[in-house]
Amino acid sequence: MSGSAWGELEHALVTSWNVDTLAVYADHLQQRGDPRGALIALDLSPAPEDTAWRTERQSLLVAWLGEELAARAGHLVQHGFLHSLREDRFHPPGVLEGPLGGFVRSCTLRGGERDVARLASRPRPWLTSLTLVNLSDAPVSALVRDALVTAAPHLQELQLLGRPAFDAFMHPAVRRVYQERQRGARPYPTLTAPDGVDVRDLSPSHDVRGPYVTREEVDLALDAVDATPDRGQLQALYGGLFTDGDSLPALLLRLRAAGLVTLDGPIARLTRAGRVLRDKEPHRPPRVRAREVDSSKWVLWAETTPVRQSYMVGLLRHHARHLEQCLALTPLNADVQEVLVAWRHFLTELQAADDSERLRFNDEASLARAVETLLELWDLLGRELRWEDRGLGELRDLEAALGPSSAARAVLFRLVWGM
Repeated sequence: MSGSAWGELEHALVTSWNVDTLAVYADHLQQRGDPRGALIALDLSPAPEDTAWRTERQSLLVAWLGEELAARAGHLVQHGFLHSLREDRFHPPGVLEGPLGGFVRSCTLRGGERDVARLASRPRPWLTSLTLVNLSDAPVSALVRDALVTAAPHLQELQLLGRPAFDAFMHPAVRRVYQERQRGARPYPTLTAPDGVDVRDLSPSHDVRGPYVTREEVDLALDAVDATPDRGQLQALYGGLFTDGDSLPALLLRLRAAGLVTLDGPIARLTRAGRVLRDKEPHRPPRVRAREVDSSKWVLWAETTPVRQSYMVGLLRHHARHLEQCLALTPLNADVQEVLVAWRHFLTELQAADDSERLRFNDEASLARAVETLLELWDLLGRELRWEDRGLGELRDLEAALGPSSAARAVLFRLVWGM
């Protein structure tokens, strides 16, 4: 294939994704001796129960990515690409900087200029959709913005949550911009975009973890996964139904963080919690004995080490009651239930300790993932969960104390009497 024909094939695939064009692309990659071609062909006919299929897939991932990255991130690869990426606790850190970073098709970033600068630091030729959750009031500089335009020449869709990350975004390929207009009392400024760009309002989400999603969309995605686990066919059959807000690949990552689906390369499946939510399996809460807190004046504090920083998580009584409510009412998988039960027992140990004593929970990483799962569930399902606002605030404070997914740290906990 000539250079111009190859460029036309890649351009056709990046601008209008479909499995037929993908199959042609895979054939030509195989002719070039690129292991991605054989990997794509394998994913187009998934057979996850076949040991030979899994063995061959893993060997192709190793040939492309190396053994270490294939082991950490191979389950995220679908048809030779990362169809969606979120920098959360369910993705290994540093994906954007590694060899997979050039094959990301959609991306959600929570942060400010530094995070956008990382995205813009190398070419992203396959990136077509970008969601920016700006957690500060500061816009991204024009220098970084222009670098992003250059790095992602085929970007078609931009979603902005929080204060717009840019005052203007004059990208020649962008066709749709979704913007959250207001959070709280103050409206956000309107983004300046080129003429002809379709600028639409984006409803605010509950916890700013992604675009607002209705319960109907959650149910549709879960039912689609149950009916069609093959993610290539899933996108072909149902992708067009998710056009405002989250795309289907991005929504699947959120459902994964919420513990409702598992993603295994080209295959998606409902978890037990997902089946409970769709009434396909009864809810089985763990048997946990309720433990009364002696006083409403015990306050839970967290201190990071070795860099000392203190966080007030909240009133122990509220936090413990919220944990018991989550365990009793919320569809959770066994691993999340187990760590929350262990955390509840740990709080009992803290209560029995001296108020100057600092104790360490034995598995901060699992606790952090469980907290993220709870907050993602809240963002997707909202007040249907019937959680108290105070308990939610304490979950957010605990998440902040445990730190970002890219910077794991040790945390010591203690109880202090009084506010």
